[in-house]
Amino acid sequence: MLRFALKNMAIKFVQNILIALSIVISAGIAVLAYNVANQVNDGITKNAGYYSVIVGPSGSKTQLAMNSMYFTEEPLGTIPYSVVIDLMKDGTKVNSVIPFAMADNYNGYGVVGTTTAFLNGKTVDKGALFDDSTTMQAVVGYNIAKYNHLNVGDVIRTGHSVNSSELHAQGITVVGILEESHSAYDNIVFTQLRTLWEMHEHGGQHEEEHVGEEEHEHMQGTVCAVLINAKNPVYAMQLVSEYDGKIVTTEDGDSYTLQAIEPMEIVRDVLDEADDTKYIVFVLCGVIMLMNIMIISIITLLNTYHSAKEISLMRLIGISMKKINLLYIIQNGIIGFVSTGFAFALSKVCLLLMNDYVASMGVVLNIAAVYPLEIVILLGVFLLSVIPTFIWTFCMSKKDGIGE
Repeated sequence: MLRFALKNMAIKFVQNILIALSIVISAGIAVLAYNVANQVNDGITKNAGYYSVIVGPSGSKTQLAMNSMYFTEEPLGTIPYSVVIDLMKDGTKVNSVIPFAMADNYNGYGVVGTTTAFLNGKTVDKGALFDDSTTMQAVVGYNIAKYNHLNVGDVIRTGHSVNSSELHAQGITVVGILEESHSAYDNIVFTQLRTLWEMHEHGGQHEEEHVGEEEHEHMQGTVCAVLINAKNPVYAMQLVSEYDGKIVTTEDGDSYTLQAIEPMEIVRDVLDEADDTKYIVFVLCGVIMLMNIMIISIITLLNTYHSAKEISLMRLIGISMKKINLLYIIQNGIIGFVSTGFAFALSKVCLLLMNDYVASMGVVLNIAAVYPLEIVILLGVFLLSVIPTFIWTFCMSKKDGIGE
């Protein structure tokens, strides 16, 4: 029966290809949209829970949060390191204070200056974390090491752009490679904060050509943000109230206006805006699925209608209606199974192609991630692809009136 079904499928190749394409489009788009939406949501909310408060330069709250937690956007500017020192002295409200600066790049990947505390919870796959008490050491993300063929002990040179003529003269030694985390950390070079200060103070022959006077003046002894873990939510609110809008004046007479944010609040606002877009995508996916189900049903019914002569011949030579029904169910079942499998594989290929775009949002897609509802969607599309055949074979059995 299986062999006969395969031969019958080959005869009606064009019709079967149309059915298969409809299933692939409807199932593939639905699964892809659901997977991407969930990974982006999970990736954004996971990082936001690491810190209670972020202090940085005045400006866009969203930009400050996205830059310091997901390494997207450009830094708003800098604030004096004295802010970090003042926060560290506040042992009543604060558990930990982590400085954050972002400058330069390595082959297009961002470079972050911070302390090892910033990498708490991250696993080092090779080597070790850099030493906070020294400089010119780096821990690189998994993707950076993979695509640039880096190993522990290699020396990398960073610059202000991907143009090799703008590289700093002094190199940074790779002392560790992070384990793959499917997060923005996979695409970042982490080094000591003082490494960035030193490189911009003693940057080499290209430094003076490509860095403005203002950047030279303010990079030394400044940070782009301060990430704080408060001892409880009440203290977090007090820190926001204390530092938001605060003006800090340095010994040189430079004034900086600060802002303080609660990152979870900012992330909720971002996700609320994204949810509207997500629902629109899901509605469009639903419409596409309904249209394709209609196409599948029509093509299936037309195929079975034009198979009336075949069925008559099979009945004449003594083949029972039950076996004929089974033949068509097997045939459409094969098409549905293969098509949903191909749709799932195609969604993974699309995830791979979309990774660079989604990375701009601070999320690295995990190609291997599969959500339970994806399987439900695929199973649902498969069942809907064979239901028209069940209906038709049932009607034919009733009309034929012959059980065997």
